[in-house]
Amino acid sequence: MALSDSIKVRLREGQALVYAAQAEQRGVGIAAFIRDRLDQIDRVEEELASIRAAMIDMGETLDELRDRLADFGNSASAQVQPEPPIPNAVQIETLMLLRASASSQDMRIVWGELDRQEIKPWRGKVR
Repeated sequence: MALSDSIKVRLREGQALVYAAQAEQRGVGIAAFIRDRLDQIDRVEEELASIRAAMIDMGETLDELRDRLADFGNSASAQVQPEPPIPNAVQIETLMLLRASASSQDMRIVWGELDRQEIKPWRGKVR
């Protein structure tokens, strides 16, 4: 890789000493060290821009889903409440094993959180 123009940069004395020590630890000159740091910053900024764009896309997708859900909720067919799915044997067994290993205090904490989120805890059917 051919290097082009040389530029002079003034650094604070403490900053120059820190960079020089870090460059020496890596076995490179201070100019190469600073050049590498600038390249790294450019890559991080590109990655952050990409993440920001992805987050904007996700936000737009969430807005679309929220709009669809609102439209669905307003439709006449949404007035009929579907039956909740019946848990299968593996789900029931897993739930029972987890509940058996949890203390009553753990269960109260979980049920409190479910109540806070307005979710009714599954208690199974009593026959």
